[in-house]
Amino acid sequence: MTWPHKLGWAALALATLAAAAAPDVLSVPVPVGALKIDRATYEPEGQPATDVTLPHAVYLRLGQKAPVTRYTFTFDRPDASAESPFLYIPSVNRRFAISFNGEKLLGFESSPFWTGPLSSTPVVVQLPRLAMAATGNRLTVTLDNGPYVVPSFLSPVYLGNETAVMSPYKWRNFLATQMKIMAVAGHMLLGFGLIFAYFFRPNDDLFRWLATFNVVSLVVANGMLAGYDASLSQLLPYFIILCPTMGLAFVATTLTIINIKVPRGIAIAAIVIPILLLPVAIFDSPFARAVTAGVTVIFLAVSYVTAAGLLTWGAFWRGELDARLMLPPTFLVAWFGLHDIFTAATLPRYSFDLLTTYPRPLYLAFITAVLMRRMGASLDLVDRANETLSAKLAGREAELAALHRKERVEATRLTREQERQRLTHDLHDGLSGHLVSIIALSERTGDKPTEQAAREALNDLRLVIYSLDLGDRELPLALANFRERLMPQLHRLGVTLDWSIAELPEVSGVTPGNALAILRILQEAITNALKHGPARRIVIRGAVAPDGMPAITIENDGRPYSENASGHGLANMRRRAQQLRGRLNIEAIAQGTAFTLLLPRGLPDFEEESGI
Repeated sequence: MTWPHKLGWAALALATLAAAAAPDVLSVPVPVGALKIDRATYEPEGQPATDVTLPHAVYLRLGQKAPVTRYTFTFDRPDASAESPFLYIPSVNRRFAISFNGEKLLGFESSPFWTGPLSSTPVVVQLPRLAMAATGNRLTVTLDNGPYVVPSFLSPVYLGNETAVMSPYKWRNFLATQMKIMAVAGHMLLGFGLIFAYFFRPNDDLFRWLATFNVVSLVVANGMLAGYDASLSQLLPYFIILCPTMGLAFVATTLTIINIKVPRGIAIAAIVIPILLLPVAIFDSPFARAVTAGVTVIFLAVSYVTAAGLLTWGAFWRGELDARLMLPPTFLVAWFGLHDIFTAATLPRYSFDLLTTYPRPLYLAFITAVLMRRMGASLDLVDRANETLSAKLAGREAELAALHRKERVEATRLTREQERQRLTHDLHDGLSGHLVSIIALSERTGDKPTEQAAREALNDLRLVIYSLDLGDRELPLALANFRERLMPQLHRLGVTLDWSIAELPEVSGVTPGNALAILRILQEAITNALKHGPARRIVIRGAVAPDGMPAITIENDGRPYSENASGHGLANMRRRAQQLRGRLNIEAIAQGTAFTLLLPRGLPDFEEESGI
């Protein structure tokens, strides 16, 4: 891990610790110059009054009935010349009613909608100036306790002018009410997006458990924030029995983040536990409410600790990036959840400011970041897979193109071969038969010139026919056929033939065209030896030239002549040698002339290049 990465993780850890400590370190401003009243007469309905110190919380014991409690404050007018003071209550977590000197100022219906188990509300109301006496003013705050396990809570109250109380009220209203509403709105926005994403990947455990967690947590959060409203109070037990499911879904989501398969028991428990608690919610007795609250607290506390522990293990022992990213928000959810349990259990030592709502949107935002990271990684894999497939496809296309060219060449070769075979048969059966007939007739009539011309034409035709049957690397076969046809002719003329081509190197690229060119060069060299010699002995041998080229040498003992000799026959020989990308050397020797044909190791496609 590089230093910038280490600094980034360290900064994220410090920010997480700062956020966890902020509620206990920072405090909302209190009114300056206002009268603080922290003593009141507490009057539970149907029970004797007692003096209490604020903040004050009321825990209803099993079987205890006190649906309404009153707090009465007695005070003198702060300043007779001042305007009507404002009453500021920093925190109250029940529906409330306020009366002043027997005059009703606010009723229960005036309480804000967001007054439930997870919320506490600040209150500001202006006291009527005409109703205020110089001494002995009585302020009564009545709380609707209701049949709830969560204790009611009332903070100290303040009396002061508008300047003194409005600034603290705005701060507390923003932090305690508006921020929670914004947190719930953010939770709903991100939650609905993640729920919607589930329908695109219903078989993915992460999306399935995220959708479950968001649905349940949204229902619970909204119900707990508005649970004391008269229209929703009967539904509050049903919201509470879903808390164990929310905790189990939280743990299951954590398991999927660190790529561990969620045990089947968690899914079963998430369904079975609310069903088991349903009768408790339906009968709604004090004992039932206590059981529901106890089960809820235990499941939430265990799920918070388990989720944080699993992510810590995944982040540091398994080294998973997603676990590291999700550890800060999960730690905050766990810390604030345990903090709220401790706060509710130790009232009124701490103000009733429950914080569980705040980190949930942050948790979902980090989940979204994890999903985006995974999507980016998946897209990178897709891109690399596309690149690999494109490269393989290009290779396959090149292979197919090569195979296509090869097949086309092969098809052309087969077509050409078939045409050669047809032409060979036509020449052999047609023109060759006519020449044989001409020779036979000439022999009967004694027409020697015609017979000789016909024999030369027949030899030339056979030379062409033999060359059409040749394939690659079959030059020795062509030379052997040439020798067989040459020996009877020389024998009739009384010329000796010395033949030796065993040392001729292998020559590739032999086609009918260039084989015919080589044989015509040899034929022309022998014709010159017979006509201009006249030669009585001809030597044909194969060898390797000093420069490594295959060489065929034709020597005769006739009249010598040199390279500078001219004539159409020699010009044709040189032209054919050049077309073969070879050379033809002619030199006079002690007893005759030597023709040397030098050939390349690989002959060109003579048929295409020369058109012969």
